[in-house]
Amino acid sequence: MTPRRLFVTTALPYANGHFHIGHIMEYIQADIWVRFQRMRGHEVHFVCADDAHGAPIMLKAESEGITPEALVGRIAAERPRYLDGFHISFDNWHSTHSAENVALSQDIYRKLKSAGLIAEKTIEQFFDPVKGMFLPDRYIKGECPKCGAKDQYGDSCESCGAVYAPTELRNPYSTLSGATPVLRQSEHFFFRLSDPRCVEFLRQWTQDGKLQPEVANKTREWLEGDQGLGDWDISRDEPYFGIPIPDAPGKYFYVARCASRLPGQPEEPFRQGTSGRVDHTGL
Repeated sequence: MTPRRLFVTTALPYANGHFHIGHIMEYIQADIWVRFQRMRGHEVHFVCADDAHGAPIMLKAESEGITPEALVGRIAAERPRYLDGFHISFDNWHSTHSAENVALSQDIYRKLKSAGLIAEKTIEQFFDPVKGMFLPDRYIKGECPKCGAKDQYGDSCESCGAVYAPTELRNPYSTLSGATPVLRQSEHFFFRLSDPRCVEFLRQWTQDGKLQPEVANKTREWLEGDQGLGDWDISRDEPYFGIPIPDAPGKYFYVARCASRLPGQPEEPFRQGTSGRVDHTGL
């Protein structure tokens, strides 16, 4: 048997709260698999990190009268007690709120921009005039535009199952202040996922036999559907707790963008030109 080099990750827990049983169950399952692969003689790098940016962390810290840095630091300090208590042996546990992640995220962005894969678009969003911030979908409620149910979130109705845009809500209100939000325009940055280069890369990567047939078929639906792939909004407006977008004052990377790579992990064994496999587990 030829030894393999494996890079194993798990879902990053959000750093605005404690571990719950779902986190621990996932980590135990991954830890068992990692130990099994090492017993077979394979080289395994088992890593994870706190997902430490975003509006929920900023707002929770504000409600406690502390800084976001203090909040994520407090949550990070309690992680080892639970991981050690369940004998879960990550090789490295880090945070998206790190100097390494800032440097690497901004470097990736600059390279994408120089390749013509970043676009700027004007979008219209709800703005809370009391809190002075643009509102993510989860902080907007109103009446469902389909069935009229009250107190429904800004993206879907829990009563009838309808999916819609926040701007379609009737009588919307901010869950943060209770104020009626107003529509404002803002310049946002998008990763051009619809670019033919991206589509072709994804088509080759997903259709070469490495994926399960069911997964490959579903991705083919997305790639070859009538609408195709949509561009990905990777930016958020201040106030926001996150990584600043280079040369764009007041703009930050959306939390899912800066958490899409694992910060502070060993890079050298997985640089371009080396062989290896990445395994990601998630509930």
